[in-house]
Amino acid sequence: MINSTLLLYCFLAGGVALLLMSFIMEFISSKLKLLDGIPKDMLEESSTAWFTLNFLMEFLFYVVIPSVGYSFFYLMLPFEGLRVGIAAALFALIMGAVPLVMVLSVRVKLPMAYLSFLLLSYFFKLVTSMIVIGYLYSL
Repeated sequence: MINSTLLLYCFLAGGVALLLMSFIMEFISSKLKLLDGIPKDMLEESSTAWFTLNFLMEFLFYVVIPSVGYSFFYLMLPFEGLRVGIAAALFALIMGAVPLVMVLSVRVKLPMAYLSFLLLSYFFKLVTSMIVIGYLYSL
């Protein structure tokens, strides 16, 4: 049975952690000037609306779906806490984001520094969210 209170705490704590990590990654990205080599007509203008929409999509895929999935399977998982968060994040990144970035690196002429930072930021956001979820379920 799904504990709705715990699920709500996961949504809230995971969302806050994801928001903080998104701000940090956006700040680092702007300081590294990773978008300088990309033509302006290929880029979406960075604005509050863009950041909000991006955050909502990441919140859905990095917090909501993993929280609901974890609530179904946490009794059957062989380990718990931070380790399950890191393992799930690595699995999701390897199965989801890495193939897409590999295809993009071959098909579209994007700077490798940008693609590497994109993968790294996905990894940090995913690990942060999954550690919070795993930790809350271990309490």
